[in-house]
Amino acid sequence: MDSNIHDKLVKAYLEYFSANEKWEVKNSVRTTRDTRRWLREIRLLAKERMDQIQHKHQTERITRKGKEKN
Repeated sequence: MDSNIHDKLVKAYLEYFSANEKWEVKNSVRTTRDTRRWLREIRLLAKERMDQIQHKHQTERITRKGKEKN
């Protein structure tokens, strides 16, 4: 499995955290836009990661069931 998505998700969260701090200090159009951008990125990456995890889980279950029958 590609842990690169996990790394991107962590990086996106750190970027969001930084943008959110700026937004809390200065609630402007730019800081609002940046904060929302990183939240969207987190949502997209989280969906991708969920799909990866589900695929790996299903693949390993099928593999385990095949081994148990033999």
